[in-house]
Order: sequence, then structure tokens, then C-alpha cells
Amino acid sequence: MVATHVEPTGLATIAERSNNITLPVKFFSSWTCPYSQRVWIGLEEKGADYQWVEVDLLEGKTPRTLDQLSQLFPDFVACSPDGHLPALDNRAEYVFDSGVLLEYVQEAFPGPPLLPKSPYLRARVRLWAAHVDKHIVPHFDTLLSSQEHSVRAESRRRLLDGLAAWEAAMAPVEDGPFFLGDDFSLADIALAPWWQRMCTVLRAYRKFDPSATPRLQTWYEAILARPSFRNTVVDVERLIEQHADCADSASVDLSDNRFRRKPMRRGGGH
Repeated sequence: MVATHVEPTGLATIAERSNNITLPVKFFSSWTCPYSQRVWIGLEEKGADYQWVEVDLLEGKTPRTLDQLSQLFPDFVACSPDGHLPALDNRAEYVFDSGVLLEYVQEAFPGPPLLPKSPYLRARVRLWAAHVDKHIVPHFDTLLSSQEHSVRAESRRRLLDGLAAWEAAMAPVEDGPFFLGDDFSLADIALAPWWQRMCTVLRAYRKFDPSATPRLQTWYEAILARPSFRNTVVDVERLIEQHADCADSASVDLSDNRFRRKPMRRGGGH
């Protein structure tokens, strides 16, 4: 049985966080962005009081220029000068880049820790969070976007290799379901948005089979049960529809750098 179902409450969270409120902590995000979802999970895990600011990088299907974004979302561009999501304004402290932002959320907000106390375990969490960006995300992207079957086959192989390595690095399941066992951490947050998309979008368009990784299935069942993740999940069908241009009958335009997901830089992706 592939674990994929969770009652989606992400849109309700967005409505609650953006309903005519002005707070000193502003989270510039988009429900479609997996990098944003990482930071969103971190904020929810911490129980932070933040204002959601939806930023649409597209006008129809056309990427907005930085000048257009500056006119429409000046506060966002003040936080993220290159126009990348996500970004955070915490009382005029401007931070962007999902990896850097998660570390910042860990340090700046009270609440459950996202990193363990042990220096060695912290290093492991950072190492395997970086592994997601270097050895999983790029191959997910290529498998989903490429129209070349040979490229897809190679990307699928590399994606499965990346997932197998991450799975092998996890604590034994008898120690707990998460990467470190009982303790939820940045390593889990790093993979969760993409695994969600593998179980839904990639399964719909590329016949990805999540059941081939049983340890990750046990892990994902625990992720699905976590309120901080549930509060960031938008309706699965809507997520799949958002990627309809990845179907075999369409091509994907990745010409704009802001829409290319790249290997991790400066401690994170975008």
C-alpha cells in the first residue's frame, strides 16, 4: 500500500495566515513551490506566528520580470533581490534561500528543535539534506520535464540511486520512523515536499512507483501524520493539474532561470 493520502489543510492554513492580517513576520511564498513548502513546514513545526504573502511569479504562463515583480511585490523583492522564492521578513531581518531560511527558522524562533543537539548528528542532518538537493531534486526535475525517453531513463536511475542512498543512511525503523529515528529534523523537511510530488505528480506523469522504497513508505506515513506537514498540503489533484504541461503531449519551458531548480548553492536551493 502506497502512503499518499492526507486530508489537505494547506489552503485553509493560507487563508488563516493571509486573511486581512498584518504581522511583523511575513513569509513570501507560493503553494506550488516545494522550496517554499520546506520553510512552511519549519514555520508550522515551530508554531511561529507569521503572515502568508502569496507571490505569483507568473502572469498566465509567462514568467514575470524582476521589474514586474518589484512593482507588484516590492516587499518580496526587498527580501529576495533576485526574485526567488521563498523569502522571509522577520521584523526587517530579510532572509531568502530555503536551506538558509530553515537554519534561520531553527535559530530565530522558539519551539521544537529542527536540529539535534549532538554536533555529529547535526552534521549528518546537514549532509543528507544537502544530498537531497544534489542527488535527488535534479533527477526528479529532469525525469519530470524531459521529453527524451533516454534522458528520462537515466534520470530515473539516478533518482532511485539517490533515494536508495538516503534510505540507507536513515536510522533503523525500530528506532523510529524519521531520518534520525524518533526525532523529526531538517533532513526530513528537505525531502518531504519532493517525496510528496513523487507520490503524486511523478506517479501520474512518469509512472513512478513509491512502493519500491519500503523504508521511505514507513517514513512518509509518519510525515503525513505530522500536523506541520498536513498544514502545508494542498489538494493532490490540484497539485497534479499544476504540472499538466509535463504530460507527454506537452513540452516544458524552463528557459527562465527562476523556474529551474538547481543543485544546492549557498547552503540550499532556492
